[in-house]
Amino acid sequence: MTAIYCRQSVDKKDSISIETQEQECRARLKSGETDVTVYIDRGYSGKNTNRPDFQRLMSDVEAGRVSKIIVYKIDRMSRSVLDFELTYRELKRHHVDFVSATEDFDTTSITGEAVLRVILIFAQLERETIQKRVTDNFYSRAEKGFFMAGVAPLGYKKIADNIDGKKTSRLEEDAATSRIVKYIYRRYLSGRTIGEIVSELNSPDCGIDHGITFYNVRVSRILANPVYVRANADVYSYFRSRGAVLHNDVSEFTGLCGCTVYGRRQGKTKSKFRDLSGENIQLNRHEGFISADDWLQVQYRLNENHALKNTGSGSNSWLSGMTRCGFCGYAVSVVNGQRSGKRYVYCGGRKQHVCQHDKGGVTFDMIEDSVAAKMLEYAGKLRYHSAHRATADDSEINELKAHKMKLEDEISAIVDSFAQAENPLLRERLNERMTFLEHQLHEADARIIQHLQRADTPVDTECIARLLESWDGLGTEVKKTVARLLIAQVRVWDKNTPIEVVFRV
Repeated sequence: MTAIYCRQSVDKKDSISIETQEQECRARLKSGETDVTVYIDRGYSGKNTNRPDFQRLMSDVEAGRVSKIIVYKIDRMSRSVLDFELTYRELKRHHVDFVSATEDFDTTSITGEAVLRVILIFAQLERETIQKRVTDNFYSRAEKGFFMAGVAPLGYKKIADNIDGKKTSRLEEDAATSRIVKYIYRRYLSGRTIGEIVSELNSPDCGIDHGITFYNVRVSRILANPVYVRANADVYSYFRSRGAVLHNDVSEFTGLCGCTVYGRRQGKTKSKFRDLSGENIQLNRHEGFISADDWLQVQYRLNENHALKNTGSGSNSWLSGMTRCGFCGYAVSVVNGQRSGKRYVYCGGRKQHVCQHDKGGVTFDMIEDSVAAKMLEYAGKLRYHSAHRATADDSEINELKAHKMKLEDEISAIVDSFAQAENPLLRERLNERMTFLEHQLHEADARIIQHLQRADTPVDTECIARLLESWDGLGTEVKKTVARLLIAQVRVWDKNTPIEVVFRV
């Protein structure tokens, strides 16, 4: 028999209807071709072969019931060169002729076969061009601050907006639902686990009437979503350390607007917001309602839980969950040496192939001794000094941090240039510039400290100081409790670089 195959992906005004396709194909029937079967796939794309009537047609080809196939155009059969190549091999193997009604050729001649392949290549090129145009337009709109995520995230509502004469939407805080998001952040920062928060939210005794069923993944995404953060220079620095592609200058991160993550995820296993490497981060036009300090503390805890199993509850070290790689920012864990019995450092960044730096024999014994010494040194200061903590919304501190990042970037660029500079005069100029920038960097640090000293908060530290003075006699759990009260993070580099302790107070 002769088969006529028709396909229409979308029924719209400028598309060729099934009826028109069939009419054009029947016009190509020769006298004597009376045994004709029509195969129709309505509402299916030509980018793959997962179409019911197409599969039925190929089954009839394999059964030897088809001698010729007529289509309106080649792209009705397939828009993929690879798919059509495989299909056409099957047709040739079963001695089935192929005819395109409107492109005026068939495969009974060598010329027709050659032209068919060329036309199919151009059909795919056209499709890929359209896809690229759509993608480029998406990225262009996103970089201008258009909200591109479709449905508004919990805590916001979409309102009409106009950017450069184009209609779009922007987010505005929804008081009725933003309190749920704030509750989630507040409970997580108080030490609750995601599972405990889900149980609280789904409980009738929660105290928040929301009518939503929560589950772990949903709460996790809310906690990791930068749409809520009042993004400042610290948030910019965090994104950059995670390998994100930033489309705004650090000076634009003023601690007011939230951010949007967009881009194609590399495979289904890559969780949204979890791995920001290569993702696009755009400062949006809406105001965030979670402070940068709170949002970052949540991210550090989420990252620790992701990188270390049973974070903070392990008995391998009283620093469990607080140690991070100074090179890549990923958490580091304890690996026991099989022969030596020493507790070595294992960097989570190396496992993710984002860190190429070797810790050079650093052990947790070395880290603990160094941190303990720094804490003991700190004990004397605690008796006489008040705790200092930066306020997240201090615009002057934020501007200084943004200025510091720009200075550090320029210094890094000069170091790279110096390595390649052979002209002595150029090296001298680079040295002069480096000296100037380092002086500017020190001035920025001094000004930041001055701002911090304006926000003194008295803290009774006698008990902590006494514990630190009897440190060697304390058990692991007590050490862990004291360490978590005082230390925000311990940064580890290699054997030749001093360990850095970031104190909370």
